[in-house]
Amino acid sequence: MTRGLAAGEIVLEDAWRLFSARGDRGRTLKELVASLTRRRVPELPPTQALAGVSLRIAPGETVGIVGRNGAGKTSMLRVLAGIIPLQRGYAACGGQVATLIELGAGFGREFTGRENIHVSAALHGMSRTETEERIDDIIAFSELGHFIDAPIKTYSSGMLVRLGFSIAAHLRADVLLVDEVLAVGDEAFQRKCLRHIIAQIEQGLTVVLVSHAPATIERVCRRAVVLDAGRVAFDGPAAEALLFYHRLLGIESLEQVAARQASDKAVALSRATLEDAGGRPRQVFEPGEAMRLVLDLDAPLNAPEVTVAIEVRHVDGRAVFRTQSPATAPGGSGQLVFDVPRLTLLGGDYDLAIAIHEPSDTPPGIDRLLTFSVVSAADAEGIADLRGTWTVTGHHVETAP
Repeated sequence: MTRGLAAGEIVLEDAWRLFSARGDRGRTLKELVASLTRRRVPELPPTQALAGVSLRIAPGETVGIVGRNGAGKTSMLRVLAGIIPLQRGYAACGGQVATLIELGAGFGREFTGRENIHVSAALHGMSRTETEERIDDIIAFSELGHFIDAPIKTYSSGMLVRLGFSIAAHLRADVLLVDEVLAVGDEAFQRKCLRHIIAQIEQGLTVVLVSHAPATIERVCRRAVVLDAGRVAFDGPAAEALLFYHRLLGIESLEQVAARQASDKAVALSRATLEDAGGRPRQVFEPGEAMRLVLDLDAPLNAPEVTVAIEVRHVDGRAVFRTQSPATAPGGSGQLVFDVPRLTLLGGDYDLAIAIHEPSDTPPGIDRLLTFSVVSAADAEGIADLRGTWTVTGHHVETAP
C-alpha cells in the first residue's frame, strides 16, 4: 500500500533491514561432502543495512545519498524499488518508478539489446506501441550502433550501462532511483546522462542518486543524506552534507579548504546560484535564453572594496568569457547579481569559476565553481552562438522571348 502518496513522493518510516553474512555452503553433492570434512568456519555476525531510517522526499525533489561502503545506501534504494522487503517499518514510492541500480539487472544475456529494450519496457508497464514509438530514441541515446542487435552477453560494462540508462531515461516515471552506475563508461556519456537527468528534474521528476562523486551530488542534488551504519547521520543541503561526510571520513575536502580560506577574507561568498529569467534555479539552458548569476556576500562593517571576477570555461578547459567588477559589500549580508540577457553559447557543458579578492591577493583563488549545460542546437555547431539570417541577392536579367 502507498497510503495515497502523491506521484513522485517517497516515504521511509522506521525502516529496518538485517542481512546474514554466510559463507558458501556448496551447491553440488561433491562440494557438500567436501564441506563436511573441512574445519567449520564460524559465521560472520549479521549486517544491519538499515536501522530505523525515516525519510520523506517531496515530489520533484532531488536527493543524493552518500556514506561509507556498507553504510546502507544500496539497500535503501533496493527497498524503495521493491527488490527486497523490509523486516520492520514502511517504504513506498508514489507513482511509476524507474531504477538504475545494477548493471544488466533483469536483462536476458542471450537476448539482443533491442530485445531487452522490449522486455524492460513491458516490465515497466509500457505497451508495445509505446515502446515502438520510443525505441529509436532509446537506441540513439545509447550510442550502441549495430551492437544493439548483438546478444548483451557480448557487451562490456560500459555498453551495459549505456543500454540500461537509455531504457530508464525513456520510461514513463515519476521517480528515478540511480545507484553509482553513472561512474561506469566514458566521461562524455556520463555528462550526457547528467544533462538528461537535470532536464528531467526541471520537468518535475523525483530523483534519488547514490554516488561517491561529490561533484555529481552537488551538481544534481539540492539535498543530500549521509548514511552511517544504516542510520541517517545528516540530512540537509547538499553542500553541507558533503562537508559533514568528509568530516566523518576524517579528511578535509576541497570545499572545506575553500571555506577555511574564505574565513580569512573580509568579504566571503556564502552562496552562488544560476537562475533563469523567472528567478528559478537552473543548470540546463537553451541557446539564447536569459541567465542570471546571483551571489550572496557576507562582510563586516567597513569592509574594503573587493573585485568580483567570473570566468566561463568549456568542459575541455578553454576559456570562453571573463569579466570582473569592483564591488563594495555593505556590512552584514548582500547580493550581487550578474545578468546575461541572451546566452550566446551552443550545446555543451561549461564551468563558471567565481573569485572574490582584494587587490593584494596575488593570484586570486577560486571561491566557487558552478557547472551548467546548454542544449544542442539543430542548425549550428561550435561554442559561440552567432546564428544570423541568410539573404540571397542578385540582378534580374531580361531574356529575349
